[in-house]
Amino acid sequence: MDKRDKIVITAGVVIVIIALAGVMFHEEDVSSAEKTEKQYAFNVNWDKKTVTLPGEGQVSKGGTSSENFTISKMGLGSVTVTLDWTDDWASGFIIPWNWSDTLSLQVSSPSGVSFSGSSSASGYSGPLTVMADIGDKPESVQLNASNMSEAAEMVEDQYISGTGTGDWTATVGIETKPFLLDRGNEYTVTLEYTYYEYTIEQVEIS
Repeated sequence: MDKRDKIVITAGVVIVIIALAGVMFHEEDVSSAEKTEKQYAFNVNWDKKTVTLPGEGQVSKGGTSSENFTISKMGLGSVTVTLDWTDDWASGFIIPWNWSDTLSLQVSSPSGVSFSGSSSASGYSGPLTVMADIGDKPESVQLNASNMSEAAEMVEDQYISGTGTGDWTATVGIETKPFLLDRGNEYTVTLEYTYYEYTIEQVEIS
């Protein structure tokens, strides 16, 4: 075997090695791509939940009193604030608008909230209610994702709003009846909110 034959054989071996290496790397790339692109189907359904936050206090003649509430949930459906009380002194039975305490309710909310009618109410008998409609129940959907965590992220990014989440304040005011000894009134105020909670289930694709 002369020198030229050895060179040819060596070159051939090198070419074969390079070709095999290329095939191996290509197979690894294809396998990696298949793992990355593999998707699963997930069904997303929704349940409506209700939470009630209680509060109580006393409002003095000529003043106001505030109750603070915090909503930590997202995906809200509605928020209802209700003020109720029993007149501490005898209320009027002939002309109650002159001889009964008149209480007022003013509700402040996080930005972006639209109230149903007005953010305030007043009257000489309870309950008084202020309501905000925030969101509708999302539709059940099927999502494609690589795992459960990714599916949950997609749901929270695309279907859940943060509107209404945060601090709410109910401010109570009073105009007392014309009795010298009537200095104010005790009250209860509740904040009730609904929200939509999702469940995710992985499904088989035929």
